[in-house]
Amino acid sequence: MKSLIVHIKNYLPEIARVTEKYEIFAEENNLSQRIIYDISLCLDELITNIISYGFDDDDEHIIEIQFHLKDNEIELVFIDDGIEFDPELKKDPVHLKHSVEERPIGGLGIYLVKKLMDVIKYKRVQDKNILKLTKFLKESN
Repeated sequence: MKSLIVHIKNYLPEIARVTEKYEIFAEENNLSQRIIYDISLCLDELITNIISYGFDDDDEHIIEIQFHLKDNEIELVFIDDGIEFDPELKKDPVHLKHSVEERPIGGLGIYLVKKLMDVIKYKRVQDKNILKLTKFLKESN
């Protein structure tokens, strides 16, 4: 198993640093462009949500993002000390049936992550959110 662990502060510009490190890791391990794109999109959505909505103070917080590459899957683990939030409990948006012009802005991030990833597991341990996402790798990496 190959792994990458990145620690960032709860500032939106940090997203670019994580994405860059992940993309280098992914390319070095010959992941397909589709997998790289899907996971980069999920990284952006989830880290943006953690930073924007996860903390009820203005203090500095550390967010840990782990990448574990196994034979047929890549696992992402997000660990933060923010407000408890289980994305598995978030219902899919009902406004998807409406035209683009009628839809409110936002609200699609978690839905998108659920669609792009194969397995999502959440738990709260010692006042920390631990979100594990798994993407199965196809034979044609």
